[in-house]
Amino acid sequence: MAASRFTSDSGLTRRMLFTMLLVALVYVAAALPAFRLGPGWGLAAVAALVAAAVALCRSMDRFVLWVTGARVVDAAEEPELHAIVEMLCMTCDLPKPRVAVLDLDVPNAFAAGSGPGTAVLCVTEGLRRRLEPAELAAVLAHEAAHVVNRDVLITAVAAFPAMCAGTLLSWWAAPRGAAGLLARVVLAPVAAAAFVLYCLGTVTGMALSRHRELCADATGSLCTGRPGDLAAALARIGAAAGDATPADRRALRPVSALCVVPARLLSTHPAMDRRQARLTMLSQRLAAGT
Repeated sequence: MAASRFTSDSGLTRRMLFTMLLVALVYVAAALPAFRLGPGWGLAAVAALVAAAVALCRSMDRFVLWVTGARVVDAAEEPELHAIVEMLCMTCDLPKPRVAVLDLDVPNAFAAGSGPGTAVLCVTEGLRRRLEPAELAAVLAHEAAHVVNRDVLITAVAAFPAMCAGTLLSWWAAPRGAAGLLARVVLAPVAAAAFVLYCLGTVTGMALSRHRELCADATGSLCTGRPGDLAAALARIGAAAGDATPADRRALRPVSALCVVPARLLSTHPAMDRRQARLTMLSQRLAAGT
């Protein structure tokens, strides 16, 4: 098989290592309260966190599918979507990942998995309806770049505390009548702690996420050879994301750091204008043959 068109980036590698150091500090800090009960409790807490991290690495794809409610679809269910993914894999010399669909109107996409062998690419129904096939292929190439670089796994591990906290906040904020209001009041302290953890996980992920998005924009566009398609897709997604319903935002909140366009106010992604400007420059370079 020919070498993949996706290439590594030294800057991304350095940021991945730095982010993992920050993640390790966050996990150790999470275990510190247990040491107040004694060394045995503290060591047990550290061991539990390490075991959780290892399990997370091996099952991140299943965890992300579960937390979002996305479903894996085969070629018989979604022939057009699978055809785009297969064409992309043949062009870029990649193993074919699984394909999933999330029943949300807001346009977005994300990837999950510990590597190419366990990868899953997920798109929302809103993305499929709004994008042209070439634009959809550009977004999927962007997500595939995350998988090949394995930064999707690093980001998921870094964002795991925020994912858990975001899931709890989404459940806490969902309207459920009078009983739900009482539950909100009773669980308000827990929700406050979850909000702090959510913000902490978001800030930690920022050490990596903004650079990884620019890398994925570039490497995915080099694979398709059409940076303009991704720029156009980002414009469509950004324009429609502002009209997303609160329910759609809550559904994507736990995996916002993995999405092609962030689903939360505190962005882990570079500014849309910056991404589009870099894609325009890349398109000009490709047209000039440099």
